[in-house]
Amino acid sequence: MLQIDRALSAGRVVLDLATASPETEFSTTMLTRAGELIGVTASSIRVAAGRLCKEGKLRRTARGTYILNPEGFPTYGEVEGWRTRVDRLRTWDGSWIAVEQSALKRSDRTAARRHDQALRLAGYAEWTPTLSVRPNNLDGGVGNARSALHRLGASPESMVMRVDSLTDDDDAAVRGLWDSDTLLAEIADARESLTTAEKRRFSVSREEAARESLLLGSAVIAVIIRNPLLPEELEPQQPLRDLITHMLEYQVASRELWWSLLQL
Repeated sequence: MLQIDRALSAGRVVLDLATASPETEFSTTMLTRAGELIGVTASSIRVAAGRLCKEGKLRRTARGTYILNPEGFPTYGEVEGWRTRVDRLRTWDGSWIAVEQSALKRSDRTAARRHDQALRLAGYAEWTPTLSVRPNNLDGGVGNARSALHRLGASPESMVMRVDSLTDDDDAAVRGLWDSDTLLAEIADARESLTTAEKRRFSVSREEAARESLLLGSAVIAVIIRNPLLPEELEPQQPLRDLITHMLEYQVASRELWWSLLQL
């Protein structure tokens, strides 16, 4: 079953709305109206918007008006790029991209956590304690992989390289690092949840449908961006493509709903 985080803080309400419509300028009135629909107080929304500005995640365009600041998110490209993620896929030649990380200082927990998160977002799996790998099947090859990992916060001490000519046993071991059945099950659960929500939209209040769209949208997008973008040989790609198409359709309807409520 799709895991949905139902805890909606003021900061999450503001950020979810801003990231869903990154070119929209949100007035304080609109944001506090959104908080009212979700069950978050106006004062909490104002405090959250101010804090997010100080953190660089929002930018003031006028007094009491905010817009998303993508430069404040190291991972923004991965998150916002969910719509076009599959466009990065290329025919796989059987080679791998490896990250050698023996120089990573695990004693610096913040840096180590940031490094590990970068690897997960980029689709790497741990082969040995000091070596993580992924198929070399994305556009740009090793050069783009190195740049992406740096942007996402991977340790500068790690080395990124192309690996091929593995033994048959090693190649089989690496191919088994990803559980394609679990990945496909997550995609199927996400699509089922979207279908259920689309049917429910006509039997619940507009406010309840809007709240559900915020929660469900975040959960489905998380499934999309967590997918490691494996080659067809390791995971069928069509289910992910279908999920992205489905989510795009759901997001269009959800934006229209939210916009109609925020204009009241």
